[in-house]
Amino acid sequence: MIQEEKPILKKLLQHVIAIVCFLAVTFIYFSPLLEGKVLPQSDVQQYKGMSRELAQYYEKEGQSSAWTGSMFSGMPAYQIGIWGGSPNFLDYLEAPVKALGSSSAGAVFAGMLMAYILFCVMGVGFFPAILGAVAYSLSSYNIIILDAGHVTKAWAIAYLPLIVAGLAACFKRKYLMAGLLMALGLALQIKNNHLQITYYTGILCVFLYIGLLINEILKKNISGLFKATGALAVGVAIAVLCNLGNIYANYEMSKESTRGQSELTQPTQSEKQSSGLDKEYAFAWSYGKMETLSLLIPDIHGGASGGMLSPSSNLYKAIRANAPQAQVDSAGIQAQTYWGDQPFTSGPVYFGAIICFLFVLGLFVIRHPMKWVLLIATVFFIFLSWGHNFELFNDWFFYHFPMYNKFRAVSTALVIPALTMLIVAVWGLKDFFGGEIKEEKLKKSLYISAGITAGISLLLWLAPGIFGFEFTTAADSQWMSQVPDWYYSALLADRKDLLSSDAIRSFFFILLAAGILYSTIALKGDKNKITVYCSVALLLLVITDLWGVDKRYLNNDKFQSKLSYDSNRPFPQTEADKAILQDKHPSYRVLNLNNPFNETKTSYYHKSIGGYHAAKLKRYQELIDYRLQGEINSIIKSFDTQNIDSIIGALQKNTALNMLNAKYIIFHPEQAPLQNPYAMGNAWFVDNYTFVDNADKEIAALNTLDVKTTAVVDKRFEDKLTGFSITPDSTAIIELTEYKPNALKYKSSAQSEQLAVLSEIYYPNGWEAYIDGKPAEYFCADWTLRAIRIPAGQHEIEFKFEPHGYNTARGIASASSGLLVLLLIGGIGSIFYRRKDKHLK
Repeated sequence: MIQEEKPILKKLLQHVIAIVCFLAVTFIYFSPLLEGKVLPQSDVQQYKGMSRELAQYYEKEGQSSAWTGSMFSGMPAYQIGIWGGSPNFLDYLEAPVKALGSSSAGAVFAGMLMAYILFCVMGVGFFPAILGAVAYSLSSYNIIILDAGHVTKAWAIAYLPLIVAGLAACFKRKYLMAGLLMALGLALQIKNNHLQITYYTGILCVFLYIGLLINEILKKNISGLFKATGALAVGVAIAVLCNLGNIYANYEMSKESTRGQSELTQPTQSEKQSSGLDKEYAFAWSYGKMETLSLLIPDIHGGASGGMLSPSSNLYKAIRANAPQAQVDSAGIQAQTYWGDQPFTSGPVYFGAIICFLFVLGLFVIRHPMKWVLLIATVFFIFLSWGHNFELFNDWFFYHFPMYNKFRAVSTALVIPALTMLIVAVWGLKDFFGGEIKEEKLKKSLYISAGITAGISLLLWLAPGIFGFEFTTAADSQWMSQVPDWYYSALLADRKDLLSSDAIRSFFFILLAAGILYSTIALKGDKNKITVYCSVALLLLVITDLWGVDKRYLNNDKFQSKLSYDSNRPFPQTEADKAILQDKHPSYRVLNLNNPFNETKTSYYHKSIGGYHAAKLKRYQELIDYRLQGEINSIIKSFDTQNIDSIIGALQKNTALNMLNAKYIIFHPEQAPLQNPYAMGNAWFVDNYTFVDNADKEIAALNTLDVKTTAVVDKRFEDKLTGFSITPDSTAIIELTEYKPNALKYKSSAQSEQLAVLSEIYYPNGWEAYIDGKPAEYFCADWTLRAIRIPAGQHEIEFKFEPHGYNTARGIASASSGLLVLLLIGGIGSIFYRRKDKHLK
């Protein structure tokens, strides 16, 4: 009986060995974490600033809030994080992996594990599956984004192979497995909330499904096609239900945020307006056509912006020779080595010279027509990544393809070729080792694929300028006039050397890999042993290749001890912070003049006029563009005069800042803040109101009207003021008495019915108003604030953020995620039961 169970144990042991290998690679790469060090990540630090109010509210009161007042004068917290509420049981499933390092090592290990599952489902064999898994996670982009702190993107990429595994299972006619893998992979990816990656994943799945459709029709397996479609559809439905709260919130925010269409009419400037982001903004990070060769040769365009040049570089030597008095580090010098088409970059997208070689080899040796589907998908996403560098293709997608114009940084599309090319590479490796292809064809395929990839590398080493490379970029003109000619000439020489050195590096890696594969054909003896030895050698070579490039961008020097970096308090209190925090009023806002709309250190301690988020409310962004930025510039200019009258005069004219209750202004973090005497407070009664016909006139009215006395109201809210006439009351008062991020209380007193304007951001989806506990209507005034009619007498006014639709959707997600976890447990159990039962028989 024990002997009959060995196949199960042997298979299980292989998987355990694979997991141990992945853990080893992960822990060795992130060894500083084991020493108690931390990885400072700019986006993670920004997240701590934007989320502190929400986290503290939950810790102190045990309640969750879907609204925060700490950024942009108030905004929904859906895209930041919501503590508490209905649980998502997928959290418990992820917990062991995220315990390895939720913002670093965990995502790398998860990517290896998910890719391994994909390759196991494909049946490529033990060693090719491990090679593919490691190559997927160590692809340079997956490592570089961790350095920047793009954590949600990293996790979304990590789960991508599991979704593809669901489609792969359909080709194997394992439909229950297909549905379960699709449900689990997609549910986990959506849960980590990077919509752009999920969007690209969906397009890839369409390509793969078309391939499945053609395959099954050609094989006349129509019933199997229906089963596969049904299983995948059920899997997608479960994944959606498991994340219904996130999906609901994203749908809601897509209309209200900067991703939504503006109510303002704007000049086309010879360019058609989209219903999403501005095209120039969306296409800013477009990968260059020739820059795409970085998939094969990493530093073909100079690597990262501000790259490090060694003491042996031309620029380092030139500085020593021409400016000996200059202070330069003995380890090297930073310079603008990147000369690609993007504004700046943290590093190239490098799949690996060996992977590119194996991809081309796979196109020759794979006999299944699905390879062409994968090739078409690869080319398609490369075209998308080119953005404005291929406008004929991408303009159509931007203006016509559903939701495509909601996303920016189109170079991100290369995450899909990172997987599709790898699938072809590993699949080709499996067929190369399979023994079913004639030796003559194997050799011919090997020669051609090595000739193409190694030939390109060798050509670029011998003649770096052969493709018209001049090693210059338009961005150079912004600074080259500020440096001497010898500096720029030396830098161009270094850019050329970086390309050359990486070209010959890729050439040798391809040559070594080709030699290993050739030895499996040429060597005599036990072919199985030879294949195993060569597979291990190839695996080590792939790790060496990718590891060497990855460590250029995320190495041990990036980590800091906890003493020098307190991860729980990333923003030490400044003198300005300490002074402002002496004010114990429930709510007021702070303007930091130092890059206010690209930082969250102010939000960490205060309710900020600014903040940092890609999905701020559309109307608030337009207020920034039309009013706030100009007002901030005028304040900065007045500070430069060092004349108090000039400063006070500038503050008095700041309509938008004053109505947003910008009570304190930070000019220098270590100096006392300026208190704004013209901040309007939390609420005020107006003497008049005026209707405007449209959004253009509403925002323009802020330039001419005194919003302290007159409320500007769009005509769509005219019914809220029907028959209402304001009788000014000099004795009337309204004041804020209690503040919570999702609940505000005011007290009012007036001799007649009044119109109050609240210095709170208008958002129609969730905020409910109550007067003395009874529901009341409110509406938008002054472009982005709330207004409400308040009866005569003394009253308590409450505003509560109660997003019923979101809460219901989140409850459904909680139940669905619990069901999915049970299905997973049942599915794993049934696999072991069937295999055991089969062997016992």
